[in-house]
Amino acid sequence: MENERIDLASLRPLAGTVETARDGLIVTPGPDGIFCLAFGKASSGARWLPGRYLTVDMNVDMDRMPVMHIDFVEKAEAGERILSIRYFMIPTRRVKMTVQLSELDSHRFFLPTYPGTLKGHVEGEPTHIDRIDEIRIRIRENDSCRKFALYGIELSDSLPDMRIAGAPLVDEMGQRLGYEWPGKMHSVDEMTAYLRAELASARAGAAAGEGYPEGWSRYGGWLKLNFGATGFFRTHHDGARWWLVDPDGYAFYSNGVCYASRMGVHGFVDRMEEMFAWLPDRTDPTWKDCWTEASEIPEFAKRNGRESGVGRRMFNFPRANMIRAFGPDGWWDAWVDINAARMRRWGVNTIGVGVNNYADERAADFLAKAKIPFVVTLKEFPLTKPCIYRDFPDVFSPEYAEGAARFAREQLGPYAGNPYLIGYFITNEPEWLFQASVNPAERVLACDGGLYSKEALIGFLRGRYHGSIASLNAAWGIALADFDDLRKPMAGADRLSAASAADLEAFRDVLIAKYSSVPSEALRAADPDHLNLGMRYARLSANELAGNASFDLCSFNCYQTSPEPSLDIVAEKDSRPGLIGEWHIAGSEMRNLAAGLVYSPSQLERTKACVYYMERAMSHKAGVGAHYFEWNDQPVLGRFDGECMQHGLISLCNVPYPELTEAMRDLALRMYGIVSGEIAPTPVGGEAVRKYS
Repeated sequence: MENERIDLASLRPLAGTVETARDGLIVTPGPDGIFCLAFGKASSGARWLPGRYLTVDMNVDMDRMPVMHIDFVEKAEAGERILSIRYFMIPTRRVKMTVQLSELDSHRFFLPTYPGTLKGHVEGEPTHIDRIDEIRIRIRENDSCRKFALYGIELSDSLPDMRIAGAPLVDEMGQRLGYEWPGKMHSVDEMTAYLRAELASARAGAAAGEGYPEGWSRYGGWLKLNFGATGFFRTHHDGARWWLVDPDGYAFYSNGVCYASRMGVHGFVDRMEEMFAWLPDRTDPTWKDCWTEASEIPEFAKRNGRESGVGRRMFNFPRANMIRAFGPDGWWDAWVDINAARMRRWGVNTIGVGVNNYADERAADFLAKAKIPFVVTLKEFPLTKPCIYRDFPDVFSPEYAEGAARFAREQLGPYAGNPYLIGYFITNEPEWLFQASVNPAERVLACDGGLYSKEALIGFLRGRYHGSIASLNAAWGIALADFDDLRKPMAGADRLSAASAADLEAFRDVLIAKYSSVPSEALRAADPDHLNLGMRYARLSANELAGNASFDLCSFNCYQTSPEPSLDIVAEKDSRPGLIGEWHIAGSEMRNLAAGLVYSPSQLERTKACVYYMERAMSHKAGVGAHYFEWNDQPVLGRFDGECMQHGLISLCNVPYPELTEAMRDLALRMYGIVSGEIAPTPVGGEAVRKYS
C-alpha cells in the first residue's frame, strides 16, 4: 500500500495564523502561545487502519522542547471525546512525530521514543480509528513557540525514516551548545582539572574520617533516639509520629536521592549522530563503558519489548568525561569516591530508586564500597495473558499467583541478609493508573474472552444483588437474561447508571487489593526481613489505598510545590507511613531542552523551594522519607524514554549545583531536629511552578 499524503490546503486553523510557504505551511501561534490545525478524517480520502502510521513532518522554532499533540476527536451529541497523543520534540530541527493508529486503544501510557521524538504519552480513554471524525495538531499552551513549520502529513504502512540532519546541538562533553550558565565547562582541560581536584578533596576527607553529620549513626540514623535493634530496617510509631528505624535501632528519616549509584545516564544517539559535536568510534576500547543499546535498559525493554531496542545505540557522556579525567581503568573508583563523599556531606542517607536498573553499573560493588542504605525497585513484575487494562494483570488468575512466586524468588535472592537494604518497591509507576478515568473493573466487563477476574466480578455482583438478575437489570438499566450474560463484552458499563458506577467502583477496590496482596504474600515468604515499600504509584489519591494493607509503607511520587496534601491523605486514610519515592524542583536556565516537572526561575529560587519542600516532608508526622529525583542531569537529547531534564544535583560534567547542594548540607545538620519537632520548618519557600516541561 502506498504512502498517502494529506493535502495541507485542507487544514483549518483553529488557533494561530497560517501562511503558505514553498515547502509547506508556516504557522504563527496566537497571543496565548497556542496554534491548532484541524482536518476531517473522512474528507482526507486516505485509508485509516489501526496498523498504519500517521506522521507529521515539522520544525518548531523555540528554545525549549515543544510539547506537540495529535488529538483524535470523536464527535457525538453528548459532546466531543478526545484521545490525545502527546510527544516532546527536539526544537529547531526538522523532525517527525509519528504514531501507529493502534495506539488509540490506549493499551499503554508510554509511547516509543524515536530520533527527534522524545517522550510520548497516550492521554484518553480507549477508542478506535473507525470512530474518529477529526484530527487536530496543536502545541501545548504557553510553550513560547515562535514559528511552526509544517512540511507534510502522511499515512504509511511502516515507520518512516526518522534520521535527523543538521548542525550539532550537543558539545564534546555532552552539554547543550549555544547557551551559557554558571558552572558550564568550556574545555575538556578545564573539566579534567576540576574533576581531579574533586577526587583529591574526597580522598583527603575520607582519610580524615569525614562522613555523616555529627550525631548520625553509621546508617544515617539519629543517635539521640533508639527504639531497639533488629538487624534490619523497620517502621515504628512512637505515639506522636512515624519513623523508620535503622538496623542498630536508631530513629531514621530516609533523605534519599534516586539513581545516586549511577554514573550518568545513557542517551540516544541512534540516527541523531549529526546532532553531536563528538562521538568516539564504537570499537575503541577506551570508551567501551560508555556505549550500550536500548535493549540493555530494563525499563525500555519493559515498555517496548527488548527486541525493539536491539541496535539502537546509546552513549553516556558523564562516563566519557570521567574517563577523560581518570582513564578507562580508574574512572569508576574515582566516581565512587567523589560521589559517596558528596552524599555523606550533603546528608543523603538513602540511595533511592534506580540502584538495580543497569547491568553494567556494578551496583553491588558500589553499595559494598559506599556503605549507604538503599532501596530497590523489583523488575519483571508478574503479568498475565491477557491483562485487564495496560499492565493491570488478571489478578484472580493462577498465572498471576505462579508468576508472583517466581518473581519473588528471583528478584529478592541477591539481597538476602543485607542490612543496608531498607526495602523494595514492588514495581514502578504502573501504567494503568496514568489514565485515572479508566476503572479496571469496567475494563474487566469490556474484555472479550475468559478472565478469571471476570468470573470473580460476576460472583461479586451475584452476591451484591442476592442472586437476582432482575435487581441488577433494574439498578443498571439493562436487560440481561442471566448473570452469565456478563461474560459477553460490555464496554462503558460504569456509565450506565449511578448504581453501575458504584458497583464497579467497589469491585475496583477488590481488584486492587488482590493486585497488591498476591505478590506481597510471595515476597514476604521469600524475604521476611526487608520492608515492602508498595507499588510506588506515580501519584497518590485515596482511590489507590485499597491494596495498602499488604504493604509496610505507602509509597508514591509527589511532583508538587509541597508534599503536605499527599501526606495528609496518608495520615487520614492509611494506617501506615508514607514514603515519597520521587520529587524534584529544577532550575530553568537553558542547560537542557527541558527544566523539570516542577521548576523555578533561578537556582536561588530553586534552592529555597527545595528546602521548603524537604522541611515540610520531614516535619509531617505521616512521612518517613523523601527521595529526590535525581542525582544526574539527563542527556540533552533524551534518555531511554526521551526525558531530558536539568533537574539533577550534578551536571553532565559531574559539577554540583552549589546553591542547592550547600543548602542540603546545612539542612542535614538540622534534619532530625525538624523531624522530631524540636526545630520549626522554614515558613516561606521559593518561587516554583508545577508544569510538564
